[in-house]
Amino acid sequence: MAERVEEVLRSLLRAADPVGVEWVASPEAAGRVAAQEVRSRRAAPGFARAAMDGYVCHHPDVQGASPERPVHLLVTGECRPGKPPAAGPDRGEAWVISTGAAMPLRGDRVLPLELVRREGAVLVVAQPPPAKPHVVRPDEELQEGARILDTGEVVGPGAVAALVAGGVPEILVYRRPRVVLFCTGDELSEPPGSPPAGKVLNTNAFALVAEVSRLGCQVEYGGILPDRPEALRAAFREALSGPYDVVLTTGAVSVGRYDRVPRVWLDLEAQRVAGRLDLKPGGPFFAARVGHRWAVALSGSPSASLATYHLLARPLLLRLAGRKHVVRPVLLATLRGCLRATDRVRVVWATLSSPEGALEVQPLEGAVFESLARAEALILLPAGTPFLRQGSRVPVLLLNHSEVSDHLPGLEPVPSPLVVGVVGASGSGKTSVVEGLVSRLRDAGLRVAVVKHAPHGFELDREGSDSDRAARAGAAAVAVVGDGEVAVRSFPVPEFTVDRAVELCAGTAARCGAGVDVVLVEGFRHPSSRTIVVGPPKEPVQDRPWCELSAWPDLPAAARQALLDDLAERLARVAREGG
Repeated sequence: MAERVEEVLRSLLRAADPVGVEWVASPEAAGRVAAQEVRSRRAAPGFARAAMDGYVCHHPDVQGASPERPVHLLVTGECRPGKPPAAGPDRGEAWVISTGAAMPLRGDRVLPLELVRREGAVLVVAQPPPAKPHVVRPDEELQEGARILDTGEVVGPGAVAALVAGGVPEILVYRRPRVVLFCTGDELSEPPGSPPAGKVLNTNAFALVAEVSRLGCQVEYGGILPDRPEALRAAFREALSGPYDVVLTTGAVSVGRYDRVPRVWLDLEAQRVAGRLDLKPGGPFFAARVGHRWAVALSGSPSASLATYHLLARPLLLRLAGRKHVVRPVLLATLRGCLRATDRVRVVWATLSSPEGALEVQPLEGAVFESLARAEALILLPAGTPFLRQGSRVPVLLLNHSEVSDHLPGLEPVPSPLVVGVVGASGSGKTSVVEGLVSRLRDAGLRVAVVKHAPHGFELDREGSDSDRAARAGAAAVAVVGDGEVAVRSFPVPEFTVDRAVELCAGTAARCGAGVDVVLVEGFRHPSSRTIVVGPPKEPVQDRPWCELSAWPDLPAAARQALLDDLAERLARVAREGG
C-alpha cells in the first residue's frame, strides 16, 4: 500500500542520526552545522572606544554649554585607533579622538566634530551636548557568554564574525555526509553527444550531483548500473565497504519487471524504512538502513526523481548533516491559471511572483525539462482536491528558501468560487433569475453567495437602532451579530470594484464558516467571469455573453422553470469540473 509523504518524512527523520562530528577552525566554519551550543568566551570590543570622530572631554565641563554661555576647553592631546588607552584630558581640557580609538583613562564622553568649533588650541562648545555620550561600551558589540550558535544551526558569515570576536578559535561541527550516486537503467546513455537509438541521456546524475553538492555533502558519481540483479548487488556491496554514509540511486524502484533495486537491498539485509509513496509524480521510492548507512532509491523519471528528492531525500540528508531545520517553508499562494481535480496526492512544478506583495504561483505543466529549469516551487495537492480555478489558494513548497521546520504542514487548498455575472435592464427579471439559480444550486449541494449592485444606495439598518447610532457616531465599521446571521457595515467605503466586492463577500462567508462554491453578481458585469444577460442588455456588450435569456416577464412560467433547471445544471458542472 502506498505511504503518505508526511508519514514517510517523519519515519525517515526519526531513524536518522547525524553521521559524526569533527573540530574546525572558526574562520573556516562557514556553511558547517554546529554540533553543540557555542557561546562567546569574551566581550567585544573588550574596551570602551569612540563611536564618532570628535573630542573626548568630561561631561560636567560641557553640560551647561549654550550659545549665550559657550564653554572653552584647551586641546592638549590625541587618541588614535590601535593605541592602548592614554591618560586623557584633565578637567577643563579636551583631546582629539578618532572613531574606534580607545577611550582614555580620563574623560567620559565624545563631542562630535559637527557640534563644536576649533579656535587654535581652544575648543568652543556653544550648545548643550547630546544625550548620547558616543562611547561604545566594552561589551556593546558582544557580551561574554552570549549565545552565538545552537546545536543544529548552520554557521553563517555573521556567526563566523561573532566566533572570532568572541574568542572562539574552533567549534565542534557535524561531519559532511558522504554520498555515492548510481543511476540504473539499460536505456541510459552518458553525455555529451546524442544518445544511440532507443536510449536517453542520463540527466538525473547531473541534477542530483548538483543538488546534493549544494547541501554541502561530499558526493561521488558512481556511473550507470545495468538492470541486472548481480550487477546491482556487486555495486551496492562495494559501496557499503567504502566510506559512504548514503547510497543514492535512481531508477529500477517501481513495480516493473526490471525494477529490482528494493529487492537487492533487502537481500543485502537492509532494514526497510519506507517504500512506495502516495504521490504523483514521485511514487516509486525506497529507503532503508544498512547498519549505520542509508540506501535511498528514487524514480528514474527526471520530474519524479527531483520531486521526491525535494520532499524526502533532501530533508534526510540535512538531518544526517546535523541540521535542526530540514524542511523549507510551505505557504498558501494565490493560483494563476487553473489546476484539474486529482484523486491522489499530486505535486506540480511552478514559478512564483509577488506583483503587489502577495505571493502568487503559476503552474508549469509543459515540457518536463523546461518546467524543471524554471521551477521555484512545488504546488502540493492532497488527494481529493477539486478543480481549482484562478484565484484559488494552494499550498506551495518554496524551493529557493532556507529550511524552517522539521515537518510538512498539512495545508489544504482553498478553492476560488465560480463567479457569474447576471446583467440586464431594470425590470428584465435579473433578481428572479438569481433567486431561481440560488435555490437550485443549493439543492445541488453547492454553496452560493450573491453580490448585489445598488448604484443608488441602500439601507441595511433600521434608523435609530443601536448599530445605526454607532455608525452615525463615526464608527469605521459596525458588525451586527444575530442568531445564525451576521451583517457588517463599513464607512467610508473607498472606490469599490466588483472584484473587491466578490472577494469581500466570499472571504467573509469563509471566515464565518460558510465557504462558497458560486458567486452570482447581480447588476454589473464581472470582467473576469461568465455573464448571463437577461433581456436586452442595459448597455452594449462587447464580448459574447456566456448565456443570453429573454426578458423574464415575457416567458411562460414553464419555460422559466426549464431554463433555470438547465442553467443551474450547467453552472453546477462548471463549478465542480471547470471548463
